[in-house]
Amino acid sequence: MRKNVLVLSCVFLITGMIFGHSLWITMEKYQLKPGENATYFIGYGHKYLAEESKVINQEERYQKMFKRIVLVDPEGVQSVMVPEKGTGRFPVKEEGIYVLCLKSERKASEPYGPSGKYAKALIQVGKGEKGFSYVCGFRIELIPLKNPYDIKPGEYLPVKVLFEGKPLSTFVYGTYSGYKPVEDAFPAMARSNKEGIARIRITGSGEWMIFVSHRVDYSATLTFGVK
Repeated sequence: MRKNVLVLSCVFLITGMIFGHSLWITMEKYQLKPGENATYFIGYGHKYLAEESKVINQEERYQKMFKRIVLVDPEGVQSVMVPEKGTGRFPVKEEGIYVLCLKSERKASEPYGPSGKYAKALIQVGKGEKGFSYVCGFRIELIPLKNPYDIKPGEYLPVKVLFEGKPLSTFVYGTYSGYKPVEDAFPAMARSNKEGIARIRITGSGEWMIFVSHRVDYSATLTFGVK
């Protein structure tokens, strides 16, 4: 009996690692002019950046997971917004990089155990670059070390991985909107060093997402646009 329980526990562990959902933010437009409105969508699932997964499942249990999203302007000033059924809009006035920060956490005492899903999106307004490396303070987080909007197709984007505020050496993945997996879910991959730094090759223009996971159910994403 004890052996059966152990085998079943291993199955649940492996299943959780393979099929754990991810959280991300996608934008209608990643590059705007001062005075325009930005529109965002919350994605949740396995089909990264896919059109059919652009907005989270409309079931009530999913809507309760994402009660607030934090907008950070280029000066670091935060404002809290409430997503309406997985989407929302906000005006951008200053030149620079606006950052959207979103998290969904589950405590160890809750069903299925502890979990942390974190998402960050970068929006460039005008030609300003200030604010691209803002740290949201997630338990696990991806921080670009270079402004993604300065990256050209074929170049590498350096990112730093932090877990509980410390550098993490792990695998980091990249994908783009329209990518159709054949064997690999991600077309780009790198491993972060002991300083937590990885270099992801950006192979083309359009919408990109960087992804990292750690332990059983902690993951983070970073989305941005490439000219």
